[in-house]
Amino acid sequence: MQEPLKVTLTSEDSEQLRREVFAVMSEAVQQVRNNAIQAPEWLKGKSGVAKYLSVGTDTVTGMVKLGLPEHHTKASPNIAFFKKSEVDSFLLNDGLIK
Repeated sequence: MQEPLKVTLTSEDSEQLRREVFAVMSEAVQQVRNNAIQAPEWLKGKSGVAKYLSVGTDTVTGMVKLGLPEHHTKASPNIAFFKKSEVDSFLLNDGLIK
């Protein structure tokens, strides 16, 4: 078995490496934050859920019949809204909402 590779850095190089790793990690955290802001909690219509899950709208209709909550507003009673966390919970709990 080979010995692990060992690298010796000067204190300046070590500090530069630390800064580079910090910069990469900071950028990754910012991208996650931006994605979270761009990904709303609510999905509009069965087509929104279908796109989110990569399934057909008939599948979503079946899920609603099995108990997936859909929400309506008085302003738009014909439009169903779905909360992502409820969709996730429905899937993770075999169709049971907790």
